Parts: sequence; C-alpha cells; structure tokens
Amino acid sequence: MSSEILIRPPAGEPVSLAEAKQHLRVTDSLQDSLISMLISNARIACESKTRRQLLHARWQLVTDRFPMSGVGTPLPFCDDINLPAYAIRLPHAPFVDLQSVTYFDMSSTLQTMDPATYTVNSAMEPALVSPRFRQIWPIPLPQIGAVQWTYDAGYASPIKNAVAGSAFFTVVGPVSWKVGDTTTFYNSGGALPAPLQPNTPYLIAQAVGNEYSVSDMDGNTITLTDGGSGASFIGTVPEGLRHWILLRVGSLYENREEVAILNRGKVEELPFVDGLLDPYRISMP
Repeated sequence: MSSEILIRPPAGEPVSLAEAKQHLRVTDSLQDSLISMLISNARIACESKTRRQLLHARWQLVTDRFPMSGVGTPLPFCDDINLPAYAIRLPHAPFVDLQSVTYFDMSSTLQTMDPATYTVNSAMEPALVSPRFRQIWPIPLPQIGAVQWTYDAGYASPIKNAVAGSAFFTVVGPVSWKVGDTTTFYNSGGALPAPLQPNTPYLIAQAVGNEYSVSDMDGNTITLTDGGSGASFIGTVPEGLRHWILLRVGSLYENREEVAILNRGKVEELPFVDGLLDPYRISMP
C-alpha cells in the first residue's frame, strides 16, 4: 500500500482569472471569487483525471517498505523497457527531480539515502526509481510509513517581479533551474514581459536563489522592456489541458446546481471535451 502527501502545493493556477472571464464573456468583477474557485476545482479535476501535475508542486510518496524482487517475479531485463520488481513508480507526472529518499532504520532513526545509490528513469511516465547497478535497497523498520520518496512534478511555475530595464525575474514554486538549462514561457490572460515570446526556447543565464535571468539560444542576455500583463509562467502547461479547464469552468459557471430542472431540457455531455485529456492520461496499476 502507498499514499501521498502534498508537501508544497502549486503557487497559482495554470489559467488566470482574466483568461477565464474572457472565456466566459464576463466583464464585471462581481463574481471573481466564484470564478476563481471554479478554476481551482477544474484544475483539480484535470489533474485527477490525468494524474498530471500542472503547476510545479512537491509530493511525498509514503510506502511501508522498499520494493523488492522475490520468487515468481519476472526477469528484470527481458524487454527493451522494463518495470523491475525492485523499482517504484512516482505517481505524478511530469517528473522534475527526486529531492530525497528517506527511511526509518531498525533503530527508528530517520536516514537519508545517498543519491549515488539509486537512479531515476524520468523518460517513463510515471517515473521509475530503482537502485543503481550493484546497489540494493536498505532494510527499513518493519512498520507502516517507514519509507518516504519526496519529489517535484509539474510543467511550470509562476514568475513575478519582472520589471522594465532588468534582466531578472522571480520564480514562485519548489523547482529550481541551473545555469544552462533550457526553458520556455507562457502567459494566461495577458502578455509575457517583453521581449519574451511563448513557445520559444531560452537558456537560463543566471540563477541566484529564486531569481533568474535568461538568454536567447545564442547566449545573448535578455533585458526586459516591460513587466508584462496577466499571469506569466516559466515552463509551459500544454494548451489541451488549459483548454479543458476553461471548458469545465464554463460548464460549472452555467450549471451551478447539483441537479438539472426538467423544464430546462435534457443536458448532455459533449463527448469530445474529455478527449482533450486523452493524450495526457497516465495509467497506474
């Protein structure tokens, strides 16, 4: 058995209030609180249906023991892509990084594993963690919740403090970038800080805490000429997922009761709407 704890929730929503209101054709602010709540509900539904984390968050998977091989388990490397019995799946995708693997030893002392003793296949969805070659999992205390796998997942994080004349901006969220990493940006309900463009690759030029600057792919540092508008993000949440959220918000906004009154006619789901999620669904056994 296993369970997960949300250690650090996302620092915003992938769809801004402004974009949702534009989708709903709402021009006043009287129902901003309701629409904001509907955005959160729709995002949670999207994440639940797909098992994908939209904005970066930190999760902790808690298990009673390490996975292990045993009599009757299949050979570990008989196929091109394998799921060895001693590997564990990290349920939320897309995987970003594994912060730590901790466990209680036989003296009930919390131990942190050396990252050099395990490896992650982040190309798999969900990601797999297994011991490195010639390594084995340690023996934990035989009690429930003895092993903890803390990891980050998600597509993007909000940015703030982008001002004209500065190259730096602040990232809000658990994920960090290294100098030389490639990233993209997107905006919801406005425009990115100029001259940043959506769906365009950039290089992390400087990283100081949660403050970053970027350069183009030729290494030329980008100096911002304005602060942008709406909500801006580093990383990109797929448009299909954001579009589904907008459609769900529209349905919840127009149908606010638990039941439909008969004189309103028959209400039918549009079958193509959930099809937007199909390319992103992840199955867990």
